[in-house]
Amino acid sequence: MLKQKNSHKILKSTLLAATAVTTGAVVTTSTVHADETTPTATAQKQVTPEEQVAQKQNDNNQQLSALKQQQSNSENEAAKQNTDKLTELQENNAEKIKILDQQLQNQKQVAQQTANDQLAAKTNTVRQSEQSQAVAENNAYQSQVAAQTKANDQAVANQQQANAQELANAAKHIVTPEQKQSQIDSATKNTQQALDQAKSDHDATVNKLNDQLTNDLKQNAQQEQAAKNDLKQPNQADSQKQLDDAQNAVNNAQSKANDAQNALTNAKNTLSANQNALTQAQDAQKDHVVNTINLPAGYIDAWKEYVNTKEKNDYLVTESTYPEVFKKLETLDKEALKNNVYHTNSAAEKVPVTLNANGTLSRDDIIKATQFAVSLLNPIREAIGVTPYKITNASIDVAQDVANEYRKDNWNTWDHAHDNDALDQVASKWNVDLVGESWAGDGSFGQVKWTPNNGDTEFVHNYNNLTLNDLYKGVYSSILSLLFHDADQGYGHATDILGVRAANSDLTVAGDNLGVSFEYGKGMKAWGQTNVGGFHFNSISDASSKNVQRLVKEGYVVDAADPNSKVNQPGYRDEIAIPGQDSQKQIADLQAKVNQAQNQVDQLTKTANAANQTLTAAKAKLADLQKNTADAKNSYQQQLAAINTKYNDQATKLKADHDAKIKAENDAYQAKVSQLNNDLQTKINAIKAQPENTDQLKTQLDQKLAQVKQDGQHKLDQLKQDHEARLQKIQQDAEDTLAAYKANLDKDAQTKIAKAQTDHDASVKALNDNYTQLKSQLDAQQAKLVSDDQAQYNALATKLDSELAALKNQVLPKPADHQTAQNKQVVAGNTNTVALDTTGKTTVVLPSGEKKNGVMTANNKRAEVETMTNLVQTTKNNKNGTLPQTGNSNSAAIIALGALTSMFGLGLVTKKKEW
Repeated sequence: MLKQKNSHKILKSTLLAATAVTTGAVVTTSTVHADETTPTATAQKQVTPEEQVAQKQNDNNQQLSALKQQQSNSENEAAKQNTDKLTELQENNAEKIKILDQQLQNQKQVAQQTANDQLAAKTNTVRQSEQSQAVAENNAYQSQVAAQTKANDQAVANQQQANAQELANAAKHIVTPEQKQSQIDSATKNTQQALDQAKSDHDATVNKLNDQLTNDLKQNAQQEQAAKNDLKQPNQADSQKQLDDAQNAVNNAQSKANDAQNALTNAKNTLSANQNALTQAQDAQKDHVVNTINLPAGYIDAWKEYVNTKEKNDYLVTESTYPEVFKKLETLDKEALKNNVYHTNSAAEKVPVTLNANGTLSRDDIIKATQFAVSLLNPIREAIGVTPYKITNASIDVAQDVANEYRKDNWNTWDHAHDNDALDQVASKWNVDLVGESWAGDGSFGQVKWTPNNGDTEFVHNYNNLTLNDLYKGVYSSILSLLFHDADQGYGHATDILGVRAANSDLTVAGDNLGVSFEYGKGMKAWGQTNVGGFHFNSISDASSKNVQRLVKEGYVVDAADPNSKVNQPGYRDEIAIPGQDSQKQIADLQAKVNQAQNQVDQLTKTANAANQTLTAAKAKLADLQKNTADAKNSYQQQLAAINTKYNDQATKLKADHDAKIKAENDAYQAKVSQLNNDLQTKINAIKAQPENTDQLKTQLDQKLAQVKQDGQHKLDQLKQDHEARLQKIQQDAEDTLAAYKANLDKDAQTKIAKAQTDHDASVKALNDNYTQLKSQLDAQQAKLVSDDQAQYNALATKLDSELAALKNQVLPKPADHQTAQNKQVVAGNTNTVALDTTGKTTVVLPSGEKKNGVMTANNKRAEVETMTNLVQTTKNNKNGTLPQTGNSNSAAIIALGALTSMFGLGLVTKKKEW
């Protein structure tokens, strides 16, 4: 389905003003008087005012130079004295530090020498004690050796006597080989009998232990099976059915709870939206300050005449098409501009407005700007008989999208009119036929500063630290421009925002729902200005409007009437309150909606709570069943595992006990066998060792005597070893005592040295701090001297400048003495461009009419702008760039006062085929 694209048009206008300043020279004569007795002589040379001023300037310079030289000498002398003081103190400090260093070194030497002396005395005492202990130990050792030697001699004598006695009785101890063999055979037989009996006893014991283990393991297995038989295993089928039933109950309860919660959430969202709308309406009514558009008599009638006589699908009021209406409006515009002034809103001055990073308004501020604009325009629309504007969430978001798209494209509306692509993109996004737009260049919202000698830019717009009052003022000024500065645009802006286009029209006209946004380009330049921007009055069609409903009824396709369009979705089509427009009724209606929504929330909350309680109970029941089932299963498994563990442990213990008893029996048997064999061998050795003659007996007795002597010597050797160990310990104890004492002495000495070092460093620091303090004091005195000298110099300079200025005012001519009222100034090479008249008003003469973008500008259109209200003034010779007060005779007034643009947004609709 093809549709005609909307067309966009823009008006740009600027007003420039300038004043001329002329200066002249005053010639004075100087008369010289001689003594009264001599004739009066008149000097032939005349001194001009300029020479008087130059001489005064020269005298001033000489006074200032002399003062500066005097001050420099004084400052240099003070600096030298300060340096001498610091040098003297620094040298004194150096001598004192040398003395402190020597004192520190002496203290270190005394501490070390004291420690050495104390260590020497302690060493003498310890060594004497060590020597005394060594003498005592040697004496004790000699006594022990004497006693042991005597005991050894007695043991040897005793053994010798025993040996002699046994030799005397030798016949009793001699045994023949045959007797030895007989004794060995007897001992061997007895031992074998004992071994056989031990083997028999051992085998019997092992057999008995094995039988006992077999019986014990059998009895243990029987007890284990009996315990398992006593266990009752849970019925898995019954448990699973109960779990399935409980889970189904939870699922059903969850579904109902979800449905209830979703319904409650939707109800709460509705309540929140209604509460927000109510709050906005109440805040808007509370903060509303009356600012209206005062219309001159006949203004409404002129627009009614246009509505009643307009041609089909027309949307302009031009001098050629509606001459009478055009002339009336053109005359009424001047009166309307005089009668409408913005009234400051003190409450709005306290509300900050901060633009987004891209130079656009926030959504809340767009709402406030739109509410204010609609409160100004709707009374006019209603008086004409046009349906008043509505504000919806969609119209606000559309305005915000338009501003963002302009910034995204970095669009300069001042130079390039409307950004048609941006408007088309937003219209496509919201599924509407078109987005209407009237645009006004900003001249009242931002703060404008004149910046001379700044390249091609003389005016800079600043959008920091603005308030809601500034925003209201900008909207108010823009509406005045769109309504009453629109004659040369065929009143295209006025027909847009007044909504008179829809009458007698088969076109889709965007003008039902409004959104007012603002954007500016950071650093963007146009017409001698920087940071240029403006207000967008964007409108869209409303599906419920009479014009749209008529078009749909007649068979036209209107996107804005499509229920599936984004603009018609819930939330977007909700209205935003308009302050001052049936506000009490709106607040009452919104309060009723809030009450109704609250009741629904309360009821749904009860339903949701009941559903949640049912869900909680079902979950609890399921959890109990799951827990009981799991507990029963776990209990059975745990009991079964406990039985297995218990009887396995018992079997293991039975086997271990059995194995231990077997091992003990085997060990006992082996030990007994070993003992019997060892005893037999001992007996055999003893039998074999019996002497067979006197010589063998004597040899055995000599061996016994040698063993006694050897034992005695061993005891003497042990005494010597113990004695040497005690001597070594006495020596080591002495060394340890001296080492510990020396460590303590070293520690004490280091402590004294550290304290001496600390005291030394503190004294040195005090000297350095004294030097630093004196230097700071002297530096401060020097700085104060320089500061006082500078203040004295500045005071003299100010006094001399004042005297020079007074002289200039006295002798030089005033600009007013030579200014002509009819002096025309040349602007851009055109002597007919700007002229200054005697009334203080600036008349701006536009060039002859020329056709731009298909629209003719008015020929030689004059617009008078009051200097007090609409011009930024500055002094030509103002070096600081400050703005003088209005009325200064030396000011040259010049400013670019802004631009107006408009989009004559119309969209063709396609009629449905009827065949």
